Amino acid sequence: MSSSEKLQATLNALNTQRAKIIGEGWFLQHCWLVQVKPGGTAHTDSKYWQVRSRQPLFNGKTLKHLRAEEVEDYKAAIARGRQITQVDRQIKKLQQQLSQQASTADVSGDVSILSRSTPQETSLPVPMLVGSSQRSPKESVEQPLVKFADLAEQECLVKEVLASSQALRASLRQSVALCKQLGARNTDLRKGHPRA
Repeated sequence: MSSSEKLQATLNALNTQRAKIIGEGWFLQHCWLVQVKPGGTAHTDSKYWQVRSRQPLFNGKTLKHLRAEEVEDYKAAIARGRQITQVDRQIKKLQQQLSQQASTADVSGDVSILSRSTPQETSLPVPMLVGSSQRSPKESVEQPLVKFADLAEQECLVKEVLASSQALRASLRQSVALCKQLGARNTDLRKGHPRA
């Protein structure tokens, strides 16, 4: 069994575990129980229970006063919510690992295909580089094939393509950062607070 198959089996088991927890009953996530003393001019020292949340869940409020018979139900619901949160985190990690393995398998598969090819003559499509003139999609599909005399030329072209794709990614990251800055500046100008 390969590692990706093991990850997929673990992911399936986690999904069934999540479905089982949901089947046990209702749940609350990001909530907790507290016991509170009455404040103000109250004439008692007996504490009462509240369920609190980070988000307004209880009719637009972040807390709800509980009767004594409701406390156990809410404890169980909060415990189920915590279990679901943990399972969701594990599922997310496994999905990321699977996608990383799939992307590395694609890259390593492409490289292994190149390295297994015959050293006499192989052909690869010419990559469309960033600085080249714009072509229509039809023209980019009908690119001429390049013939290589040896494996060293192939490896050199692959390294060139990888370097240009990394440069393109860096350029995209810079343009996204610049776009965010310009958007923030535009928002400030609309509000009447120009940035220095």
